[in-house]
Amino acid sequence: MKSPTILALLLPGVAAAMIIAPAGARLQAPDSEVRTIVARAVERAAWGQEQDFGARFRRSMTRRDQRFDGEGEVTEDESRGYIVEPYHGVPYAKLVTRDGKPIAGDDLENEREQWEDFLATIDDPSEPDEETAVVFDKDLLERYAAELVGIRDLRGRPTYVLDFEPKQGKLPTRRRVDHALNKSRGQIWIDRDTYEIARVTFDLTERVRFWWGILGSVSEANGHFERAPVADSVWLASEFDVYFHVRALFITSRRRETSVWNAFEPITD
Repeated sequence: MKSPTILALLLPGVAAAMIIAPAGARLQAPDSEVRTIVARAVERAAWGQEQDFGARFRRSMTRRDQRFDGEGEVTEDESRGYIVEPYHGVPYAKLVTRDGKPIAGDDLENEREQWEDFLATIDDPSEPDEETAVVFDKDLLERYAAELVGIRDLRGRPTYVLDFEPKQGKLPTRRRVDHALNKSRGQIWIDRDTYEIARVTFDLTERVRFWWGILGSVSEANGHFERAPVADSVWLASEFDVYFHVRALFITSRRRETSVWNAFEPITD
């Protein structure tokens, strides 16, 4: 399973900005400096994909699903606990609890079926859907204009903070996901010492329609994705949170999904 990825030596001008900037402060960074930071982040992300660290660690995952009505009141709230463990180099998320209690009944039977399906495809794992996969690489970042707005502390580590928004003019729409990417803005937090992506926040700027609105649309979406160091030179996903308001045919859904990973443990041969 490929790990999710999202942005050359440092120019001398960066040294003058090493003091952590307070929230709201903006740095007058030249475009060349921003390009250098992003290029180092892209290089680091590519290296991380090659290492495939996600297949080398066992971890726990908690996923919370919430649904809301039109007034923003919670109508459903469910939490599930998983153990994510690589099997033949492919991570498998095993459901172990629902709302804090061990699974039983239908959940237990469904989990057995999921495991059998996984084993049946272990030698030929399917690739991510090319229409919806998002990879942090040069092609992704070329659609955005970025600005260095500060160097801030994140969990005790100095981190470059870059605002990004879609560039003006026509942007590529080769895949379905491009329609959403071209209408998203946010921030990328890049660890100053390692150039690892530490945090991405995003916000949909306008409605995205599917098949000219015939199949539905996303009128609102926002969230964040975080990564954290779990061992020497190893960063893995630690949290993902997204809220979306979707209309699909005649059904409207307002949902928040939050996943948290912890208890990272290296797999030893």
